[in-house]
Amino acid sequence: MTEVSWLAVIVATVLSFVLGGLWYSPRVFGARWAEGCGVDLESEDAGKHAVKALSVQFVSTLLLAWLLGAMVDAGEWLMIAATVSVVAVILISAGLFHRNSHFAAVIEGVFVVVMSALMVVVHLVL
Repeated sequence: MTEVSWLAVIVATVLSFVLGGLWYSPRVFGARWAEGCGVDLESEDAGKHAVKALSVQFVSTLLLAWLLGAMVDAGEWLMIAATVSVVAVILISAGLFHRNSHFAAVIEGVFVVVMSALMVVVHLVL
């Protein structure tokens, strides 16, 4: 097994959260995404719910950054494409099962593709 750069994993995770902050901001996709998911960003418990969701998201983002790093180091480009595609499609499918709008579901899936591309670039650079 290859040695994954933990620096790259951490940088990729942090940059993914920055990207997510921009992606889901009201000026980009956030307002329409929230509406499509039935999320009230102004509710009293929105902050508490966000902390729980972002905690789980941090762990999954860290794991994805590590997994993609291992695949980059091994030159497994087809596996990278397959992994990212599967994760994106699962998110889209889950969003549609939860009766989110098509827009909201696709935005979540496309975010994973863009975030993963960012992670791969970080691993190639670092």
